[in-house]
Amino acid sequence: MALAEALWRGQGTLPDPGAALRWYEQAALAGRPLAQARLSAAYAVGVPETNVAGKGRQSPPILRDRVKARHWARKAAEQDYVEAQVLLAWLLSLDEEEGTRDVAGAIEWYGRALDQGSSAAMIGLAGLISAGEVPGQGPEDAFQLYRQAAEQGNKTAFYHLGGCLLWGTGVAVDPKEAQRWLLRAADGGIIGAMRVLGLIHLRGVAGMPVDMAQAETWLRRAAIKGDRESMVLLADMHANGKAMIANQAEAILWYVTASDAGHARAKTALGKAHLTGKGVLVDHDRAVAYFEEVADDDPEARFQLGLCYLLGQGAPVNQTVAAQHLLKAAEQQHPDAAYNYGALLYNGIGVPQDRQAALSFYNAAAELGSASGQYRMGYAYAQGQEVPEDPDRAIELFTAAAEQEHHIAQVNLVRMLLKHRPRNRAALEKWRERMQVSTHASTAETATILAELAWRLDYDAQEALTLLRKFVSANDPLGQYVRDMITGKAAQ
Repeated sequence: MALAEALWRGQGTLPDPGAALRWYEQAALAGRPLAQARLSAAYAVGVPETNVAGKGRQSPPILRDRVKARHWARKAAEQDYVEAQVLLAWLLSLDEEEGTRDVAGAIEWYGRALDQGSSAAMIGLAGLISAGEVPGQGPEDAFQLYRQAAEQGNKTAFYHLGGCLLWGTGVAVDPKEAQRWLLRAADGGIIGAMRVLGLIHLRGVAGMPVDMAQAETWLRRAAIKGDRESMVLLADMHANGKAMIANQAEAILWYVTASDAGHARAKTALGKAHLTGKGVLVDHDRAVAYFEEVADDDPEARFQLGLCYLLGQGAPVNQTVAAQHLLKAAEQQHPDAAYNYGALLYNGIGVPQDRQAALSFYNAAAELGSASGQYRMGYAYAQGQEVPEDPDRAIELFTAAAEQEHHIAQVNLVRMLLKHRPRNRAALEKWRERMQVSTHASTAETATILAELAWRLDYDAQEALTLLRKFVSANDPLGQYVRDMITGKAAQ
């Protein structure tokens, strides 16, 4: 056993997992629980091929074999070896092969390890409780187990305890206390805690202040340690200009690193970069290759693939195939895919025209948060188009889209307010201020409604006409209507 441990850990000799495994097997067959547990752990996750430095050879990989892992874990667990009891419980809880999952057995073995005071068992059992798989136990019970494990100094428990306090799972929300536990976990090397701390600062979770510098610091720490999700979040910060010193090249570097590690959204991001040339050369063929690779795993990739076939970017124009991809992405709850598929149905592009069905997709997009879907449904209710006219519902939907800076929705919202709620000056002033500082303030649509507001709210014909002269063509029918309204009334 001593030799096996030395070879496994590289203590006093060069690490050689293959040789260690052979010694563990001999000891395991002799009934040694430590050796049985070591064998189980090796087979549970597998061990990659290892270069045995100084010996000029490779130690062959140990292939993952969950059947052998369960066999040896059970042998050691039945001898009350607590680490094996926890490992066996975990193996029994996995849902990998039909007929191998045994939640009741997992609960039993976690319980036996718990009787020996195992903090790892507390965490494992709490995880099953959190998933709703332990009869008669709820989130409060899981929280108490995490707290008990944390009191034993278990760093993983620090992380879970922080998560419970952050989201209010089994306990009242307490962001500051959550952050305290997450910091302890992160300082203990728990990568997930680093990622969550990054997200807290990035998004202002649970009312905490947004702090991009702290977000970048924590996400970088997790990314450097190999956390794929943190790599992508850090890349997003650079790509979207939110990093302290935004750098498109660094964004691409992290996307590539995460992509090489198999992260689907990273591949999608690289595909989008090659579509636009943002940080890389424009290469539509390569973009489509990325999207095709992960379309089954990432709805955004499926959506982008649909657009490529619709627009002929990196793929021949094929409206039927485009519609098929957009429908699949819509079925995966992608809001923009639902909206675009609705548009294809409404106009009969790539699919038979069906305006009633189109509205159901517009509505689905709106419910998923698509500003375009919210605008389109607002327009339908405002006009009584395929649905009964409903000004209140139209205003509600236009407002939702307007809050996302959909400038045509803002214009239509103000028109609906002027028509149906003209005395709601506070709302009209709010949206006037938003549109005045908008990047769309100089468009004909926005300038026209701002001119109308200048006249209706302030009776300022000069300001209204100045806006129209500056931004609205003399041939614009709506602009001419507002111009005539102002000059006609101003002359009276």
